[in-house]
Amino acid sequence: MDRLERDLCSAAGDGLTSDEMGEVISRTIVGLVAHDSLHVCWRNPNTNMASFGFWHRLTAKIGRAQMINLYSGQQPAHPAEQAHRGVLAQVVNARDRIAYKILLDNGFGSELRLLLRGSHGTWGTLVLFREQGGRPFEQSDVDRVAQLVKPLVAASRSYIRATPLRPPDRDLPPGVIVVGADHAVRGITPEGHAWLREIRLPGSLAKPEWAATALSSEVAMASRRFVRDPTTPRPVACLPSAYAGRWVSVQGQPLNADGTGDVAVIIQAAGVELLPALSAWYDVTARERTIIDQLREGIPAKQIARRLDLSVHTVNDHLKAIYRKISITSREEIMVVLSR
Repeated sequence: MDRLERDLCSAAGDGLTSDEMGEVISRTIVGLVAHDSLHVCWRNPNTNMASFGFWHRLTAKIGRAQMINLYSGQQPAHPAEQAHRGVLAQVVNARDRIAYKILLDNGFGSELRLLLRGSHGTWGTLVLFREQGGRPFEQSDVDRVAQLVKPLVAASRSYIRATPLRPPDRDLPPGVIVVGADHAVRGITPEGHAWLREIRLPGSLAKPEWAATALSSEVAMASRRFVRDPTTPRPVACLPSAYAGRWVSVQGQPLNADGTGDVAVIIQAAGVELLPALSAWYDVTARERTIIDQLREGIPAKQIARRLDLSVHTVNDHLKAIYRKISITSREEIMVVLSR
């Protein structure tokens, strides 16, 4: 596993696209667990919202169908539910009637889901597929795939950290995608179209007919769920620069009080929404995050020290650690990146 982790982390730091990363992961792990296609969905363990994903030999159609099923309330394989039940890996078969039909409708006969759960929470899921006519996944596959959690989580962090945290070259005004109760895109503002042209998406999702759906679907469904149950994750996703070309915030706002109607999905440059992402992906501690909050307000180090009952020396040590972790050289850069 150490060599597999080194190989994945090395590839993740090479500036590969999400499609290339999907291919690398598949090629690296196929000797351990044979499969025909895969999808890795990365989540922020601090917010429990999906952030980005790698695809290999999959269509957008099956991804959308599975996502709708996960948010239907009838599917126990949602990562949050899977984590609550303490299930690390599971095989989808004929007992899961709806999920199994989705597989068959898309040419697959078996699916293996692995929860990427580490010491800080749930980082995402790895989903492996085998085509119809092939050998279905068995318990031996479940046992082997569990070994991939640590290498994959390490690779995801290498992937994100490989791109420096910098403000974008140009600003774009917020854009809006309106999603109906039937999960169909109802409308896109001109600014929304500009964001769709700006953001890099995996090849299977980048086609015009899928791009808006890919960017808005899960946030819209999470928005409706949040209205029904405010204890569920807030409908805010943060896409990293390594994946999307710039740090992007995607958040949903239902247009009616009960969440049963349309949802406005707002796309904009990530600002304060970056803080939970920094904590997770860059190992920013709670104390360091508090200091970043103070920096965003333009508070000088001496005043931060007084507010937090720390010495100026300790505050400066924290600042150095923050700069090192997120590859930023000054407080001015932090303010530019986060003050949006």
